[in-house]
Amino acid sequence: MEKFITEAIDKIYIKKEYDFFRERCKSKLTFLDEFISLIESQNVSFTIQDLDSEPAVRLYIKYPKFEKGELKIMYKTIIDISKIVPIYYVQHEFEVDNIDEMRMSPVLDGFDGQPYTIGQADLYDRTVEFMNNNGYVEVSYAEMNIVIPYIEMPRDVSIFGPQFTVEICLFNDILNICEVPE
Repeated sequence: MEKFITEAIDKIYIKKEYDFFRERCKSKLTFLDEFISLIESQNVSFTIQDLDSEPAVRLYIKYPKFEKGELKIMYKTIIDISKIVPIYYVQHEFEVDNIDEMRMSPVLDGFDGQPYTIGQADLYDRTVEFMNNNGYVEVSYAEMNIVIPYIEMPRDVSIFGPQFTVEICLFNDILNICEVPE
């Protein structure tokens, strides 16, 4: 894990420099409009979750549905961009209609850091280049889920499980820091 990631986690959750966290959450990603233009140039639809006082921006990208006979596949990409430190995470997903008469679920789905289609791969390559040019570092699924053992989850918080991870610390306001008066 990059040193600046652990330093930021320590600053917020050990030293309790909550003003730093609040200021970063209120900040705007200066390159977001340019990044949106990059996405708009692709054959995709997307939505943005960018709340004023949240530690990350999330983009949901949907690709055209693939259909061939009874086979129907939906592809998506989720991009999370932290406002706390210059890191981002990309997750590619697929969903196949399950037409098996003995099915337990209406869809078969999965996700990975690696693209499933050429369209996902093209957008991923453009995203990596864009983010690198803006000083951001990609974190993998494994890196997002690194447990921070020296921070304890409050007893009244159970939605994310019992442990703090990089994702919880830098992409979520799990302690409601932005909601607590300064």
